[in-house]
Amino acid sequence: MKKVRFLLALALTTSFWACNNSNSQEKNNGTDKKDTTKKVEEKPKVAIDEYATLRAQLMAGVEVANKGEFDSLFKLPATKQHYEEFNKSWSSLEERHLSKLRAWRDAKMQDITKEEGNTLFYPFSGPDFLNAYTFFPNCDTYLMFGLEEPGKLADLKKMPPNYLASLRGALSEIMERNYFITSVMGNKLWGKGVLPIVNIFMARTGNKIVKIERFYLDKEGKAIHFPLEDEKGTAAKGAPIVGITVEFLNEKRTKSQRIYYVGTDVADEKMKSKMELATFIKSFKNKVTFTKSASYIMHNTNFDIMRRIVVDDTKAVLQDDTGVRYEEFIKAGWDVKLYGVYGRPISDFGSYTYQNDLAKIYKEDKSIEKIDFTFGYHWIGTNRTGVNNTSLLLCTKKK
Repeated sequence: MKKVRFLLALALTTSFWACNNSNSQEKNNGTDKKDTTKKVEEKPKVAIDEYATLRAQLMAGVEVANKGEFDSLFKLPATKQHYEEFNKSWSSLEERHLSKLRAWRDAKMQDITKEEGNTLFYPFSGPDFLNAYTFFPNCDTYLMFGLEEPGKLADLKKMPPNYLASLRGALSEIMERNYFITSVMGNKLWGKGVLPIVNIFMARTGNKIVKIERFYLDKEGKAIHFPLEDEKGTAAKGAPIVGITVEFLNEKRTKSQRIYYVGTDVADEKMKSKMELATFIKSFKNKVTFTKSASYIMHNTNFDIMRRIVVDDTKAVLQDDTGVRYEEFIKAGWDVKLYGVYGRPISDFGSYTYQNDLAKIYKEDKSIEKIDFTFGYHWIGTNRTGVNNTSLLLCTKKK
């Protein structure tokens, strides 16, 4: 009996040792699942607003695979004409302009444009999301301002027969000159505002709409969002700053981006009653400024608030000669790289817009690189006639 008990105890001891030894070997060999298994974090999926995206693609003349219940709308003669004429104009713009902008951007601005996490500040932009996104496709946020109203979008089920034609008319200037004439655009959009144009440019640059909302700024400069359908802004409670925000997702990204647009006068006298706008702009870090065809507004003494945001609160600037004056950057100790040719401002603007210091450096510095595209008011038409007097300033704040 004692022998049986001894053998049983020996067997149990051997089994216990073997199990412990096996577990120890598994840990040593890296097979302990509890210790070695890593949780894979799934990236949050961004939900696309299919209706809003389809509407933007229709307005932009973009081919759509799934038209859903709106298939008959795409078969209308007016829609077919829109697609034919719009795509012809866009192909011309792409060949003679956009492709050249992208090539120059990739060659000269990689250190700025490749970064994510930047905010683009585009004062006096109007609806020009196209140039903003072409030069700066990786910004998280785009802050755009102009005198044009934010506007509204058509209901696809109730789209007026001449709606698409009116959009082509509103875009005619930028297709030809690559800048908007505010009065012309306003007349041709018939009060629709900038939102349709922004949507068109988003669709044409490979983006899909995630969400469109209105927003107002509270007294602390914080954006409070409310539904797009509230056209009268009743949710804004009389706030002086009300705008449009569009969240969008590019086909090459997993993270969405956002544009804020405000239609308001930002002259110093007007800004006294809406300084929450300046607070809102300054709340965004890593800002880069972009300015083109800006009517030389920041040359005027009554736009000091906007000018100070550009010089004091941004880290880089890409502009033509209509932005902040060249000597402002030099006095502030910025590095300024010049491109193109400096031509006297066109006759639409006063003589005060001419910059003697800038003209002098362009004349004396033979190393300034030429560019093969126009950027502002010195445009060259589709017939390729004219002289390219485009000047381009790439300014970076010294660290």
